[in-house]
Amino acid sequence: MSEKPGLFRRLKKAIQSTLNDAVEAVSDPGQEVALMLDDLAENIRKSELDLKQSIVDQKMMEKKLEQLTRDEAAWQRRAEQAITIGDETLARAALQRKGELSQEKTATDEALVQQRKLVEDLRQGIGEAKTKLKALNLRRGTLMSQARASKQSGGTSTIPGDAGAGARMDAIETKIARLEALNEVSAEDMDGRIQEAQIDAQLNGLGAKNELDDALAALKAKMQAKQLEEGKK
Repeated sequence: MSEKPGLFRRLKKAIQSTLNDAVEAVSDPGQEVALMLDDLAENIRKSELDLKQSIVDQKMMEKKLEQLTRDEAAWQRRAEQAITIGDETLARAALQRKGELSQEKTATDEALVQQRKLVEDLRQGIGEAKTKLKALNLRRGTLMSQARASKQSGGTSTIPGDAGAGARMDAIETKIARLEALNEVSAEDMDGRIQEAQIDAQLNGLGAKNELDDALAALKAKMQAKQLEEGKK
């Protein structure tokens, strides 16, 4: 399975170390807190680039779907023209090509639904991450002071408000982990749909000849009815 756009994984990694880990890890834990927040901001920026690329991919899929719809209609017209001139072999070939385009159109449409959901999930995840980062940045100075004071006192739980700061960091990590899990489920679901589509395509291929015969017969009946109708005028 191809790696998903890295919003949730990067954000989770960026804040995996809690405030207490920062306090114990460096001589200036206040500066470590600042670096953690700056790193989170950078990862949000990178995730926005992922979102832009995902939107581009979505637009390309939409254009492909429009083109497939036009091509499908064009091959239908070719099949009708072939029946008009009495060339069943040509009509059969045209209907076969139309059927192939129809299958590709269905697969593209399903993939587009998943892509739109992915774009929406990314957009929502970035918005939530920005909101939480903004709230933490408003307390940047306080968090840095608390981290330094806690280091100097030799503990992390005796400083008023320190537990609250740690809880805020944990809340962000928990939220992002939940979003990441949802995104992974969506990706696995997409893989499952692709596999199902491949199996369906193989099964459809077994009955393709009969379906093509039926389509040809239906088209001939349609064209004959049209000719009779025109003859009455």
